[in-house]
Amino acid sequence: MDNQKATLKTQLIKKIEDTELDSIVMNVMLKFIDRAKIGKSKYNTDLDRTDLELKEWISHSLEEQMDNMLYLYKVNTIL
Repeated sequence: MDNQKATLKTQLIKKIEDTELDSIVMNVMLKFIDRAKIGKSKYNTDLDRTDLELKEWISHSLEEQMDNMLYLYKVNTIL
């Protein structure tokens, strides 16, 4: 782990310890961590990657949002 990541990790841990978080916030934080682990394992990279141009990041985001719309539409048809 590089120095910047180590510093951020220390700050994050301190902020969590110093803050009274509700169960929803803690559960969402845990899910973000789990998603990051899955992404790293599945794609062998993370969001610190530098091989993508801005347009490629935007394309990735658009694809994710389209998937999300499909999931929401599906759920809405069930309700």
